[in-house]
Amino acid sequence: MFRFHDIELVHWDFWQRCTIPLDSEIVTVVGPNGSGKTTLLDALRTLLAISCSSGRDYKRYVRRADQPYGWLRALVSNPRRPSGQLAFWPITEPQVTLLCQIRKKGGEWERRYGISGGAVQIEEAEASERVNWVGVRQYESQLENAGLTRAIKRVLSLDQGHTDKLCEYSGRQLTELVFQVFGDQEVLDNYQQARQEQATVERELSELNTRLAQLGTQLEEAKAHVRSYDEYQSLLKEIADLQGQWLPRVAIAELADAIKGSRRQLQGAKRELLRMASEISEKEMHAGRVKESLGTLEAEGNAAQTTRGELRERLSGAHEHLTRARAVLDERDRLSRMVREQARGIDAAGLSNEASALRDRQFHLDKEIEQAERDIDGSQARIAALESGRTLQPDDVQAFRDALREAGIAHVGLSEIIEVTREDWHHAVEAVLRGLRHVVVLDNPEDQTLAWKKGEVLRYRHFITSSRADAMRSEPGTLADCVRFRAEPPAWVASLLNEIRCVETVDEGSRLPEHQEWISRGGYHRSRRGGRYIGGDDYFFGKAAVTKLKERTQELRRNVGEWNEERHRIQRRLGEIQALMGGIDAARDLLARSAEFSKADAQLPSLEAAHEAARNGVERCERVLQDLTSRLRALEREGGAVEGALDTLRQDYRKAEAEYRRAREEQLKRLQALRSERRGKPRSWLSADALAEAKEKYGARETLEREIQRLERRRADEGWIKDPACVDRRDKYDADYKELSGRIEAQYSNLEIARASTERARGQYINVLKGTLRRYADNIRRLGELAGIEVSVGYPVLANDDVTLSQAGLDIRFDFDKKGLIGLNDGEGSGGQQVMKSMILLVGLMMDDAAGGFVFIDEPFAHLDIFNIDKVGAFLEATRSQYILTTPNTHNVNVFKPSDITLVTQKRRPGDRWAPPVAFLRRAKDVATAG
Repeated sequence: MFRFHDIELVHWDFWQRCTIPLDSEIVTVVGPNGSGKTTLLDALRTLLAISCSSGRDYKRYVRRADQPYGWLRALVSNPRRPSGQLAFWPITEPQVTLLCQIRKKGGEWERRYGISGGAVQIEEAEASERVNWVGVRQYESQLENAGLTRAIKRVLSLDQGHTDKLCEYSGRQLTELVFQVFGDQEVLDNYQQARQEQATVERELSELNTRLAQLGTQLEEAKAHVRSYDEYQSLLKEIADLQGQWLPRVAIAELADAIKGSRRQLQGAKRELLRMASEISEKEMHAGRVKESLGTLEAEGNAAQTTRGELRERLSGAHEHLTRARAVLDERDRLSRMVREQARGIDAAGLSNEASALRDRQFHLDKEIEQAERDIDGSQARIAALESGRTLQPDDVQAFRDALREAGIAHVGLSEIIEVTREDWHHAVEAVLRGLRHVVVLDNPEDQTLAWKKGEVLRYRHFITSSRADAMRSEPGTLADCVRFRAEPPAWVASLLNEIRCVETVDEGSRLPEHQEWISRGGYHRSRRGGRYIGGDDYFFGKAAVTKLKERTQELRRNVGEWNEERHRIQRRLGEIQALMGGIDAARDLLARSAEFSKADAQLPSLEAAHEAARNGVERCERVLQDLTSRLRALEREGGAVEGALDTLRQDYRKAEAEYRRAREEQLKRLQALRSERRGKPRSWLSADALAEAKEKYGARETLEREIQRLERRRADEGWIKDPACVDRRDKYDADYKELSGRIEAQYSNLEIARASTERARGQYINVLKGTLRRYADNIRRLGELAGIEVSVGYPVLANDDVTLSQAGLDIRFDFDKKGLIGLNDGEGSGGQQVMKSMILLVGLMMDDAAGGFVFIDEPFAHLDIFNIDKVGAFLEATRSQYILTTPNTHNVNVFKPSDITLVTQKRRPGDRWAPPVAFLRRAKDVATAG
């Protein structure tokens, strides 16, 4: 390490400016307390960038000078280090100037350091280009490179009276200090740094492994994205292939098959149309024959009716003559009865009672006749309405249907579209449909809401519906088989009639299953709720209703005739009773009219014969008319059946014809579609084998379209990766993963090699450490011999292991005056002994070429007696280090014995601005020089 030649102070504490020589191995600074001995040492420490003693700092010293700046300058040696390199390389001069400028800037003190080769004065320092001005950190680094290690700094920074502190170190601390001073600690630190670097590399490798895992995750995610992208592209290709190739091929194959199959169907449909046309022609001829027969029968019936009219007129005349003759004879009989009653005597009370009874009967007959005549009038009105093609409706029904017509709602009554084809079951049909007589069937379903609104307003109690059965199919043996509809009925009406089976008797119906609904010919109905009679005498539906109404009217007329005859007899008897009660002379009247009575009696047989003949003629004519009517009804039924069948055939024919036309149009569309589909397609698609392959592979077109829709739905999912850049990302992640994986593997290999090398090198360096400890032990033993102290050194176990090295400590013991060994700080040594132990330990650090330099020791002789001072001085002279020692004036003069230069400090005199400069004495062989 370098040594000091001199030091110059400017504005340092109370020194204005002074230059102090230090070119001696032992320099002793002497002066009274407070004269500046420690101030001088702090100047050296500040120049070396070491902390001042006792908590002081450089600012304290420059503030005392009361100047805006201060300088510290020292001239030091530039020796070669054991490695052969100069201490202050690249400076090659044998001497080096160290500079410290302290100045006030912005109200704060700051310092800067400069290094220059050769001797440079303060006045020329700032302007000289030779001076390299650096910051504190860089300056410390350069001094450390020159040999001023941190360990030596620790020794140099010991405060006044603290030279005995080394004996308070533990064995481990002292061992560490030894290694630091002799430079081994730097090597160990390098080894430790290498281990830390290896640990750092391990952490970095762990981080790299984490990064590698992240890259692996990203790589797998990128691969998944690429798979998604590839799958998406494959999906697009599959969709394009299906839409572009297979769908047209399957469509062509289906069209070809459909055209082939439709051709056969069209041929069959055409044959069926021809058959139906032939059957219609036959039915029309049959209907024509029935019409012709009906015309003949109607002509015969008209002739018979004319004859019957003539016969009825003849009968009427004969009846009138006969009636008059009988009336005359009746008068005779009446007068004869009165004569007999008068002969017997008149019972006035009996006659009065009889008259009263006859009047009651007459009143009852009048009501019966009146009601019957009203029923006859109603029946005739209904007959007229039915024969004209309409129905006679109640007022509320008529009002509602009028409202519909005013609103422009096309409709029809259910009764207007039903025709009963089997008269023997007319009674049952009427019974089932009695509650549905006034159902209104709308032509347009869109009018339904408006019709319901009107029904709500008018409180129409019957159903309003727009539901129509598309095709009315009647099940054999049901009520539906007994009717024919002129238009499509409501679907539920058709279903109702098809669900009710016709049975002849209740016994037959009871044998049917429980769930089967039935009705007997007599009108007994069985439903899910049970059985009941629902028949009636009122008829409403179809042409049969006209016949039934006419028969009912004739029956009423017969009853009215009988009731009128009975009423006439009652009136005649009442006349007799009135005459008897009035005292008429019946015998005189009988005698007076005897000639009239005789004539009437004589004419009666001929009149009865004429009346009988006329009546027989009318009856014969009636039988002829009845026969004609029966034949006419049979022909009408036959004609109705033929017309119904013909209507059905015509409807079926129209439907079949419309279906045929539609099928032909569809076939034409298929042919056009086939030509369109084949246009521009490769021939390889159009061969029979290619079409068969497409059909076998994908089946129907709908199946293929569903598959395309399924693929399209998959394609529409948001989860697909569609960016082709994912492939590049995958490749980049893959390359990064492989590169990082290779780098980690290489670093693992290098780390293992470095760890093995470090362990091997440190294991080999253990011998160097042992040699260092041996040298230090030899040094302190020699120093102990100089001081008359026996020093025993116990060496620690040194092994190539961090724990062992960190716990290694010297076991040093001292024997003062043959009183036994004592430890470093075991409380058994006196104060002087503690100082001697510390001095031996301290000086032992400086007794090596590698560590030779300078040492500041502040008052090392403070607790020593004369003999120990001589001993310490002796072993200080024995070392080759530069010592700068301080001592107070009160010490023995022996403290100056080893010094070549003695520096004398003085206190500032009262009233003086500056303290006196430091005086010095240089030892010479013959003469001492003062300055």
